[in-house]
Amino acid sequence: MAKFNNKKVDAVIDVRSHLEFFLGHLPGAVCMPVNGIDHAILERDDITRDSAIMVYCASGARSASAADTLRRMGYRRVIDAGGYAQARQGYQRD
Repeated sequence: MAKFNNKKVDAVIDVRSHLEFFLGHLPGAVCMPVNGIDHAILERDDITRDSAIMVYCASGARSASAADTLRRMGYRRVIDAGGYAQARQGYQRD
């Protein structure tokens, strides 16, 4: 189970590019680049509109955009964890 700032998280999404993800990411994260997250998330049966979804990027700009997109799509429990360094500080995985 994953947590961010002691809140349970069902899905951890890295919205950076595939190359950035390859170079390092949070344990258990999946890569869904921000420019295609609206299509990529619909392909995941394990992520529902009720799932607690944490998104992060390099600095916080792309995660904010991704969080907005997901909220507009009806995902109600989206956590914008900001940039990688910030996300790493509050992230726990059991």
